Amino acid sequence: MKENDGRRREKKNPSAEFIDQICSLYDDVYDDREEDSSIGGEDWAPGQKALHTSLVAFQKELEEGYGIKLSTSKIRKILITGGCWTTERSREVCALYEKYGSVAKVAKVLGLSETLVKTYLPYGKVVYDLEEKSGNAKRVERWREKHKN
Repeated sequence: MKENDGRRREKKNPSAEFIDQICSLYDDVYDDREEDSSIGGEDWAPGQKALHTSLVAFQKELEEGYGIKLSTSKIRKILITGGCWTTERSREVCALYEKYGSVAKVAKVLGLSETLVKTYLPYGKVVYDLEEKSGNAKRVERWREKHKN
């Protein structure tokens, strides 16, 4: 068992390729305004049965079929980032985040935890493993190479 040394670990964002892969495996676009309705969603009403693949079903499909183990919140965040998932909650969180620019403020306004708010926001930091690296990524690479031994 690995002991926690008290430092906060930064989680890496998935690469653009990984996001694209998950979105292509989902092979759908979910917008709760268009669920069980005509194109454009004019006749949609809350409480109607969903026609899309649920996150839990997709989670099982990923794990059993592809060996990819992700939580449903991570899957939702990836699908939101890839433009394949939108709900009233995700649109509300994104609109408030654009307005306030703070996860803490959005969480307070909606009465949610900051962690939950973050799951409804697309990945916003740099995507890892890009061909063209940022200046900071180049500096970090040089520093790691220098301190490798």
